[in-house]
Amino acid sequence: MRILFIGDIFGNVGRRVLAERLSPLIADNRIDVCVGNGENVSGGRGMTKNLFRKLRKYGLNVITGGNHSFSVDDKDYSFMAEPIVLRPLNYPPNNLGHGSTIFTLEDGRKIGVINVMGRTFMHESLDCPFRMTQDAVSELKKETPVILVDFHAEASSEKAALAWHLDGQISALVGTHTHVQTADEHILPRGTAFITDAGMTGPGASIIGMKPEGVIKKYLLQTYVRFEPSEEGAMVNGVIIEADDHSGKAVSISRIFEHITFDGQHVDE
Repeated sequence: MRILFIGDIFGNVGRRVLAERLSPLIADNRIDVCVGNGENVSGGRGMTKNLFRKLRKYGLNVITGGNHSFSVDDKDYSFMAEPIVLRPLNYPPNNLGHGSTIFTLEDGRKIGVINVMGRTFMHESLDCPFRMTQDAVSELKKETPVILVDFHAEASSEKAALAWHLDGQISALVGTHTHVQTADEHILPRGTAFITDAGMTGPGASIIGMKPEGVIKKYLLQTYVRFEPSEEGAMVNGVIIEADDHSGKAVSISRIFEHITFDGQHVDE
């Protein structure tokens, strides 16, 4: 199975990138299933029902979330009940939505997807991502050996620790949240593909998606500044993972990093 994971989709630019580039990426790389992190798709914070529909239209099969999953002041979160929309597995009980799912391809093959959030430098009161992910993996393996984990976390050490903890039990663990793609994609000894962070699909001429001026002002003055999403320097970040359908072990993992212009041309980097 060939899996395309799209790094944090940020704002208007991220949506435009997907509208133009996702379909060719899927076709050119013979992708079977496409997963993307959509927690920043609405102006950098959250997702709405309308934007959920757009992401599906662009070609995402499963949409994962994170600490901004419920950041939009929108009372209609009914779309979170969709089995292909995930929020962090270790959110407190009784939240809307769910943290794992099984997606079935047209040919009958299945992939399990888990979305979980880290605690280090984030929400330390969350349930343990290690124990909860382990339990979810055990359940998903009853239906498929191919399992992808989106670990939405700040600390690179926490991401690596969970990947090593699950090595051989899942096909891949992909880190999200920092919006900066790392160059450490590799396959762990027992067959799990890992990258610390898949990066961001959105405005490259930015400070992790926002206009630089506001972020710099906050650091200089140490006062509240309302950040505005950048509209400059479009790029797509992600990874392609190939997993063995029978064992679930990763065969390969490779990064995608492209600068995009919206006239149909792009420059690989």
